[in-house]
Amino acid sequence: MAVLVGDSLSQWYPVQQLPGNHIWLNQGISGDTTGGILNRLSAFAKAKPQTIYVMAGVNDLKKGLSDREILRNLNGIVQRLQAQNPGAQIVVQSILPTRTKLIDNRRIAQLNNWIAAIAQRNSVAYLDLHQQFTDSDGMIRGELTTDGIHLSPQGYEVWQTALTRAEMRLAAKPQTIAQSQALRSQSM
Repeated sequence: MAVLVGDSLSQWYPVQQLPGNHIWLNQGISGDTTGGILNRLSAFAKAKPQTIYVMAGVNDLKKGLSDREILRNLNGIVQRLQAQNPGAQIVVQSILPTRTKLIDNRRIAQLNNWIAAIAQRNSVAYLDLHQQFTDSDGMIRGELTTDGIHLSPQGYEVWQTALTRAEMRLAAKPQTIAQSQALRSQSM
């Protein structure tokens, strides 16, 4: 079993596009923040997932949370997931760029660098989706979004391709520190 944890981007992930080698539990909730996710992780602890994919942070940015708070919450999410699911492979995904003036895409890029560092420090995988979604101006590519934040069918296809590649690499079960590097470099 694999779990998607996040906000509306995860919630609306088309079921038919999830890699078919798992039963998937979708724990995406529209509007959720890193703090909200941190508070609800016990909801699926008994499911004993093999892989957990986390994507969160864009709603924190919309609500004006500081980088420090976002990163503290993401670090807490990773550590709690490790404690509750000791055998699971945890994959922290980058925050996607946007096309809204409310969120600075340079800030997202910097946060993603720090999120990658959190993943490495905690010996979990980091999946860099940011580059695959970004146009030459640093925003999400127009055809990949419906409203500047949420994904179009083409956006979910890009994510599906990245998840499928990540699943293949995770199935090879590389060592956890090397795993973080492999997933990051595979999406470049």
